[in-house]
Amino acid sequence: MKKILSLAIAAALVAPVAAMAEATVYGKAHMVIQNTSEDDGTDDVDVWSVDSIDSRVGVKGSEDLGGGLKAVYQFEFKVNLDDGSGLGDRNQFVGLAGGFGTVLLGRHDTPLKMSQGKFDQFGDVAGDIKSVIPGEDRLDNVIAYVSPSMGGLSIIGALVSGELGDGAGGELDGPADHISIAGLYKNGPIFASLAYNSYDLGIVADADPSLLRGTLIYKAGMWQAGVMFSSLDLDDAGEDADAYGVSGNVKVGGSGKIKAQFLSGDAPVASAPISPGVKVTDGTEGNDVTQWSLGYEHGLSKRTKVHVGYTLYEEDESDYEETAFFGGLIHKF
Repeated sequence: MKKILSLAIAAALVAPVAAMAEATVYGKAHMVIQNTSEDDGTDDVDVWSVDSIDSRVGVKGSEDLGGGLKAVYQFEFKVNLDDGSGLGDRNQFVGLAGGFGTVLLGRHDTPLKMSQGKFDQFGDVAGDIKSVIPGEDRLDNVIAYVSPSMGGLSIIGALVSGELGDGAGGELDGPADHISIAGLYKNGPIFASLAYNSYDLGIVADADPSLLRGTLIYKAGMWQAGVMFSSLDLDDAGEDADAYGVSGNVKVGGSGKIKAQFLSGDAPVASAPISPGVKVTDGTEGNDVTQWSLGYEHGLSKRTKVHVGYTLYEEDESDYEETAFFGGLIHKF
């Protein structure tokens, strides 16, 4: 399943299909063996683990309603292959699609999260951008819209209801307590995006934080390079935080790929957690963080690949350091 889910939907659902399309069952099994070492300046911890990395199973489909209108749906669940602890919710929605675009209701990645495209070379594993760059949110109670492509430009917007009511959440009782919007442009080897989130903290804090994130990726034949920046404005809830990253990969041989990624940013320090989902790390003002990752993956077929990687995460002021070495197997169906 493609990372930019709603763009895939917008592209796929304009194609003619039978009046009643069959449901499609799909999924991904991803297991890794990982060694993690942590050093906080006082104690060292070294642990080996066998982990399921966002393995998933889902069902999706559509129905032709006539007149160019379709009903679409998806139910996707996280599966914990390592310990069998049960299912977790991922993107799940029902909606309508037509010449006007696609409207979805349910649980979904925010447009800002989707705007990263294929920047993250280590998504879901230890080197994931979410350790340093905020905005990797999947939210409940979403009303989302995906525009048709207009010369390579697509607009995606989402309104999120807090659903807490006056007593529990202050002003978090409307249909648009949180807002996410993104513009995505793809033309040949170029992918570019600019996205914005705004958050209402209700009675938690008298502040209206916001997050701005931009991404640029260039893909040319055997290689890809990308840059990303983010700026988190915490208003009166804490200290603002900026972050940036660079990533790239080079294909080697017939089925191999070498991947590298570097991330750096301020550790956000807030008097209240950002709701919902923006990552806020512990620490003091000026506790800059960096993360280096290097990896290799090799395709065994179109649906199966193996990979290895190494990640070093460091915090400046707190002297915290974490390293992870991992190797894994991915199979999609």
